[in-house]
Amino acid sequence: MYALYVWEGSFSMLKGKKKKLLIATIIAVVIAVVAMENVKAGKNNENMGLNVQTVEINKQNIESHIQATGQILSMDKREIVSDVEEKIEKMLVEKGQKVEKGQVLMELEKTNINYKIKEAEGKLEIEENTLEQLKTDLEIDLNNAEIKYQDALDTYERNKKLYEESVLSKSELDTSKNNMDEMNNQYISAKKKLGDGETTGEIAKQKKQIELTKLQLEKAKDDFEKYSIKSPLTGTIVETKISESGIIESRVPLMYIQDVDHLEIVTEINEYDASKIKLEDTVKITGDAFEGKEYKGTVKYVGPFAKTVETGKGNENVVEIKVDIEDIDEYLKPGFSAKMDILTESKENVLALPYETIFTKKNGDQVIFIVKNGKVKEQKIKTGIESDLEIEVIGKGLKEKDQVIMNPTENIKEGDSVNENQVM
Repeated sequence: MYALYVWEGSFSMLKGKKKKLLIATIIAVVIAVVAMENVKAGKNNENMGLNVQTVEINKQNIESHIQATGQILSMDKREIVSDVEEKIEKMLVEKGQKVEKGQVLMELEKTNINYKIKEAEGKLEIEENTLEQLKTDLEIDLNNAEIKYQDALDTYERNKKLYEESVLSKSELDTSKNNMDEMNNQYISAKKKLGDGETTGEIAKQKKQIELTKLQLEKAKDDFEKYSIKSPLTGTIVETKISESGIIESRVPLMYIQDVDHLEIVTEINEYDASKIKLEDTVKITGDAFEGKEYKGTVKYVGPFAKTVETGKGNENVVEIKVDIEDIDEYLKPGFSAKMDILTESKENVLALPYETIFTKKNGDQVIFIVKNGKVKEQKIKTGIESDLEIEVIGKGLKEKDQVIMNPTENIKEGDSVNENQVM
């Protein structure tokens, strides 16, 4: 301000052209000074280079995880149905009750089936008695037929001699011959009726009828078991659907039983993540319904095919995944949702960098930019195992502690001068 005051005082003393010339001279000097400062600033910027942030390549243990949610389900859930239509006689269990395999759940009215069993038993007794009587009758018939035939044969042989001696007429001989033939036919018929007792004859037929009646009786007794409805597994009754009338319809679900001691988690994972999941991968399990508790699990099933489902973002291909749960307790229940942290891969002592250091070129090559002595060196790499924040880098000559540029752009070139601001 003082200098300005002096100059203003001086200007007031000058007149005309001299005053204008002095002002022009001062402006020219100022422009020259500003220009020189800009040139110096430009040279300083050239010497300083581009400011960049860098991070060190570190050796570390790295893990790859996939996060997913699924539903806890029983590994064995059965619907209980009846094979017969009948009225309930006695209900022995209720919803929420734990039952053992083979335990009777309900009894049905057995009046009709008991009648069928008694009817079949009575029929079998009659058939067996009929067989014994048939054996006796056929044996008597055969014995009588044999005696009659033998008598007729003896008579014919005697008459034949008398005829040869001209004592008996031809007609009398023919009569004895016809009687012998008739008795022989009756004897043969009696033998056929008796048969061998196993495959031929009336006895064999009656035995087959007895076997058929026995099968009918066995079926009736088997059906009797169906009137006591039993549990096919050890589990808990989670739902009942008994009609108010108490009448049971065939093959209509009556109740549902789940094995709550053997649970699994079922989920669907997008095809990209599912391709990384393998059988026996370890799983950490948590959930809002059992907050504060953590369970271990293993992948036991990876679906053999993908299916398309609709999501809020459009169609997506997903694969079904099932996880076994270890050390199940009372806090886990079928129907709960569960959060899963699936460990798909892990490596020790690998070179790793943040994702932000990787630059993908237009030809698809992946590179990083290493800073050495203030200069940029472009390094082609391949990537390996991925964690949430970092990724394994593989490349010739890569070393631990190398400084790598964060968030590189296409403007960074090999040999560029840069100023590092290291990211801690």
